[in-house]
Amino acid sequence: MKLMASSICLVLALQAAVASEAHAQANATPEEVSVWDSSWDAYQALVAIPPADRGYATASQDLSIVINGDLDDVFDIYANALNAQGLHPFLTTISFVRHTRTSLDFIAYENIPLPDGSVFPGVTIAQQRFDRRHHRYDTDTYDAPGIVTHQHVTFTKIGPHQTMVTEHLSFEAPPDFIELTAQGGVFAHQLVQLGLKQQIEAGVLRPVRFPRWLPRAAHGHEPDTCEGD
Repeated sequence: MKLMASSICLVLALQAAVASEAHAQANATPEEVSVWDSSWDAYQALVAIPPADRGYATASQDLSIVINGDLDDVFDIYANALNAQGLHPFLTTISFVRHTRTSLDFIAYENIPLPDGSVFPGVTIAQQRFDRRHHRYDTDTYDAPGIVTHQHVTFTKIGPHQTMVTEHLSFEAPPDFIELTAQGGVFAHQLVQLGLKQQIEAGVLRPVRFPRWLPRAAHGHEPDTCEGD
């Protein structure tokens, strides 16, 4: 119950912080930065306990797709969180909190339809970690009411200008929420995969290395100097 109450407070606090934000590429407000930090502390405390010991249920799913494109280009486009906008069925806004050369902290806002026909204003606290040299990245997310998602994405060259992308998805949630969490998560990721494949193969999206695709005014932005792979 404490987890549920704190999660509801998180949603309300963040809704108030971004009430005036209407842009799809909003940069984090000081309030959002503070909430991200406190929420990430709560997330780390939560995942330090095995799911079974905290009464959580788990589910996992692997999603693979072959994209006709160069390995490096596919990685740079696919790993760009901004490219999911317009493809992810729930995503409305992304606020960037901070980044290093290999990681990105951000908040994603979603409108999530529920079985009763209502819409839940989802607030996702997220950290993405990039390993471009080995063509892989990981994303961990934390949502109300205490829902955790781990995403490990790998990129493999399987032929001339052909890349296999595999998303390894793991979900952790209270038992009452695990089915909806897994079904909604897999559905959303499948749509993003298909949309990215279509847009990459059509030449709609341009590969840009992280962190150069971040808005320049993003909190904690570093100069666009040359970087290693």
